[in-house]
Amino acid sequence: MQIKKNEINQRILDVSKRLFINNGYEKTSLRMVADKCFISKSNIYRYFKSKEEIYETLVGPARLSIIDSISRFGSSEYAGNYTEDKIEEISQVLAKVMSEHREGILIMLKSDESKDQIMLTEMMTEFFVETCPVDDREFKVQIVSILVMGLTDILVKYSEESEIRYRLKMLISYHYLGLNGIKERLGL
Repeated sequence: MQIKKNEINQRILDVSKRLFINNGYEKTSLRMVADKCFISKSNIYRYFKSKEEIYETLVGPARLSIIDSISRFGSSEYAGNYTEDKIEEISQVLAKVMSEHREGILIMLKSDESKDQIMLTEMMTEFFVETCPVDDREFKVQIVSILVMGLTDILVKYSEESEIRYRLKMLISYHYLGLNGIKERLGL
């Protein structure tokens, strides 16, 4: 029985997605993908020019949504204005993006030193550097690293948009308001 080409294409993407999330992009080879797909490595090249093209297919839409969201929340309307309603709005928008592009974002965040992980961290750092009242830049970078780890943890553990939104709201509130802010503003 011959398998249709679109089924093989989708199988390559599905297997690559799982391997990229579990092993990271760097530690996943096309040989591994081919073995899990039960096809030859050369057959992958009938569908994709390279491992990078597979990565781009899986991550590209997520990257665009994240860039758009971070740019939106880096505007003067939001910067330094973290009221409860703004935190709710940020959490809601990011939860939607994160649930729609969960696997693509996980690939980005779990790939060691990928261009997308670096881009995401740099965008968040620049955004945070602009809005954080603390003067120590290195401290701000540490805080962003903690935020990125928190985002990764949320995506690993949760897939429902409502749960992601709740966890994001807690993380963002803590990130900007600290523990006292969470207790005061959210009553937790």
